[in-house]
Amino acid sequence: MRWPVSEITRLARNWTPPPRRSVYFWRVKPYVHSTEPEAKMLNWQTLSTLVNAEDPFVLVTVGRVSGSSPRETGAKMLIQSHRTLGTIGGGNLEFFAQTHARELLATAPDNQLSEYTTSLVPKFDQCCGGVVQLIFEKVHPASSTWLNQLQYVIQQNAQAWLKSDLIRGERSLITATEERPSYAENQEEISFQDVTVPQWHALQHQLIEPIQSTALPIFLFGAGHVGRALLNQLQWLDADITCIDSRAEQQPALRADNVQYRITDDWASIIEHAPDHAYFLVMTHSHELDYRLTQAILEKGRFAYFGLIGSRTKKVRFERQLKQHSLSDTTLARMTCPIGLPQITGKSPEVIAASVTAQLLQVQSEHTQTAKSAAFEQDAHATFLNQTP
Repeated sequence: MRWPVSEITRLARNWTPPPRRSVYFWRVKPYVHSTEPEAKMLNWQTLSTLVNAEDPFVLVTVGRVSGSSPRETGAKMLIQSHRTLGTIGGGNLEFFAQTHARELLATAPDNQLSEYTTSLVPKFDQCCGGVVQLIFEKVHPASSTWLNQLQYVIQQNAQAWLKSDLIRGERSLITATEERPSYAENQEEISFQDVTVPQWHALQHQLIEPIQSTALPIFLFGAGHVGRALLNQLQWLDADITCIDSRAEQQPALRADNVQYRITDDWASIIEHAPDHAYFLVMTHSHELDYRLTQAILEKGRFAYFGLIGSRTKKVRFERQLKQHSLSDTTLARMTCPIGLPQITGKSPEVIAASVTAQLLQVQSEHTQTAKSAAFEQDAHATFLNQTP
């Protein structure tokens, strides 16, 4: 059963890309700075906070993708009457999606899915050349069952997936949890599925997305020049950032939803309670404190990344002292010092911050690829066992 021709198809057929602008357009029309706040990262956590919003919004999700495309399956953009969060890759495709989303805000029924599949060339004049499916939903927070359940799942850190059924035109939450959570009166319960539901499942009429936090848990010790420059870079990432410094006067003026400041000397407790996949950055005002933090982090041993600001000479000196505390060469090799990509040699706070941010993303990508490879091998092994007579 194919999705019936609808207003979205009519709009796409009649839509033409905006005219190309001259490279000198800025000389003719001065840029007007927007008074709207900068958009933050659109993720599951952000979506869950909209459950108490009064006005509806349109959620655009990239569904099935064939060939090259600006964004991957699952990428999202949220359109409200006064702002847009996230992106599906920019260009004419995104311009079309925003235009249609605003029509949906004015005319579409609440909480009903529609989809549009298109090639990027020639219709949208984007040289990626792939085929992209866009899934639209006008979400009304007060009546959206899956959005209300999403808030619970995020709060409980439960394993769950969001299922988009394009034949029925609806979304639902599925989970592998055995115990049914309790919800508000008259609210539907999550439907329960076997734990073998795949992490990603994208077909023409169905999309299943894993609901899991992809935010990097970053712990930054030291709010000096480099620390503040780093916060300016990291705030735009999908990250939960904790900045720790004992000096109240060093607290940066930056205010971002994903940045938390801790003015404390109790750094040992913060390290101990950090998640096992934490990213530690040490750049305090004191070499003695840097050393004590380094020792505590390496003795903990459970982290995704540990970077220490300083020279190779500082690293050698710290390693010599740490070996006296029975830390092995294997453990010491997990310390990154100097921090940042070695190809970038600048020493200004802004250059170091850009280099370290790139390194963190590189490490995250390596860990993601390793996890995907492990999951593939596990699935292949399970398939082999199921086929063995």
